[in-house]
Amino acid sequence: MRSFTRILALLVVAAPIGLLAPGAAAAAEGCVYVAAPPYPANLWVRSGPGTQYEPVGSVGYEETVEGSCGSRGSWTRVWGEDFEGWAYAPYLGEADEDPDY
Repeated sequence: MRSFTRILALLVVAAPIGLLAPGAAAAAEGCVYVAAPPYPANLWVRSGPGTQYEPVGSVGYEETVEGSCGSRGSWTRVWGEDFEGWAYAPYLGEADEDPDY
């Protein structure tokens, strides 16, 4: 019974801070970016932070995408209706700024 109580207490604490559903927590705290890869290409979204990871989606030139408000090296976590992954940060500009590339 003590184990069940401890697990239940952990779930009660973990759920509100987003430990159980990191995608949902990230979406609530995300930034909006404009995809600006070299024209006219789409920006690949990959399964991990690097070109060695498989593409899981793409964002069209000058389309907006939601993502985390920070980068992991040169990569930013992004998500859309049908994908979640990593995009090359230099090809992302904040929606109200010019892209930095």
